[in-house]
Amino acid sequence: MPAHDPAQAQAHVDAEAPLILIAGTVPDATEALLRESGCRVRKTGSAAAALRLAAEVPGPRLVLVGDTVGEHSGLEVVSRLREQPATRRLPLLYLGGGDEELALALGANDCLSLPLRPLVLLARVQAQLRLQRLAELTAPGVLGAAR
Repeated sequence: MPAHDPAQAQAHVDAEAPLILIAGTVPDATEALLRESGCRVRKTGSAAAALRLAAEVPGPRLVLVGDTVGEHSGLEVVSRLREQPATRRLPLLYLGGGDEELALALGANDCLSLPLRPLVLLARVQAQLRLQRLAELTAPGVLGAAR
């Protein structure tokens, strides 16, 4: 019987953890908070990189968009992510100050105003991930969807 290797078990858990893409300027503690909650995190400060990374397969399960992403506004990034077929249905959580209505109109799934409250951020991220899993399970052609 092979010996149990904790490092190998952790690597497997990490590979199964949802990948969250952080695009732009967000509070410093956000990345650590998401990692501590069991998520994998990738971060970019460039709008072009955010658009490219979000469209990768396999890609992130959710994108946190800050109010600025490099030389672009976070609102512009939200809009561009919704325009791309590969990212049109990807959950987007906009983290900004005062532009929540516009972010939602442009296609953000949810918004959080600054300063962030850690428990609220985690709850909103988990809610979006659950909704995404539910949508995938009930999509046409998925086992159990024909009810």
